[in-house]
Parts: sequence; C-alpha cells; structure tokens
Amino acid sequence: MVIVWSASLEAGDMTAQQRLFLIQGQSGFAVFKLLRARSEFHPCHALHYLQMATEMLGKAFIWKSGPPAKLSHSAFVRFLRHLETNRLAQAQLGCEKQNNRWRNLILKSIPLAQEVEKLAPNLAGTGPNPEYPWPPSMPTMAPALYQFHLWGTLERTADGRKFLSFVSQLFERAGAYL
Repeated sequence: MVIVWSASLEAGDMTAQQRLFLIQGQSGFAVFKLLRARSEFHPCHALHYLQMATEMLGKAFIWKSGPPAKLSHSAFVRFLRHLETNRLAQAQLGCEKQNNRWRNLILKSIPLAQEVEKLAPNLAGTGPNPEYPWPPSMPTMAPALYQFHLWGTLERTADGRKFLSFVSQLFERAGAYL
C-alpha cells in the first residue's frame, strides 16, 4: 500500500522538525486505520499506533517554537488545549463561526486524549499498555489478551467515534494550521 501525503504538508510555515513529526504521525495514523479495519488483529496493535500517531501530532505542534525543554510522551493533550484558541485550526475544521461548538469539541476530546496518552508504557506505570506485558517486574498480562476499555469506548460509543473522526480531521488539515 502506498500512502499519498497531503499537499498541505507543503503549506504554512512549519519548521522542518514539525514537518517530520507530522509525516511520521500521519503514517502512524494510516497504520492505525488499517489495523482498526481488520478484525484478525488484536486491538492493542491499533491502540499502539493511535497513541504513537497522536503523540507525533502533538510533538509537531510543540516543535513550532524549537526543541522542547523536556522530551515527553505527553504531547497530544497539550496540543488539544492549545487548539481551543487556535482560530486558524477552528476555521480549517469547519467551526469558524461556532465558538461554543469548537470549545465543546475540544473539551469533550481531552478525556479520551488523556486515555490515549496513558497508553504509552512510561505513562501507564504498572498498568495496561498496548506494547508490553505488565506489570513490568513480573508480567501476568499480555496486551493481546487484554480487553482495553478505551477500545470499546472508541468503537462503540458516539463520543468515541466523534473523537476518532476529529483526530482524523486534525491529521488531514494539520499542514494548514500548525
């Protein structure tokens, strides 16, 4: 499969580093969508790519002002909080004159974004993550055997589906507002 990158990657005034993180994030999100569509793969694999892709999108935002003072897996929620006042992103995503709708979209997305961020093993602590068996000191559970609550939320609830649709739109138009 060949992934065709959006021409929007060439638009705007992104730094070279932002562009690199965005490309990697878009690639990861494409893999997430492929894995999500195939029932023979365990949900942990799709969740792993969703976590990595959204982290890359957050880091594309963070790199706008140069290298971050501290590297962290916590980037996506920070990015979403910034979007609340980003009028260019608001316009790109069709909410130009709907400030309350935009604000509510961001606010409703943050709890799910926090759950996605916590999938990173170093943020999951001794609990569930989609990459490694846990707890780290004496594993008793493999991600492939675990029923991730987040997966059920994303797949079976209106809020979960809206969140994934919003994330998809963020990736599609990111080159125009980052």
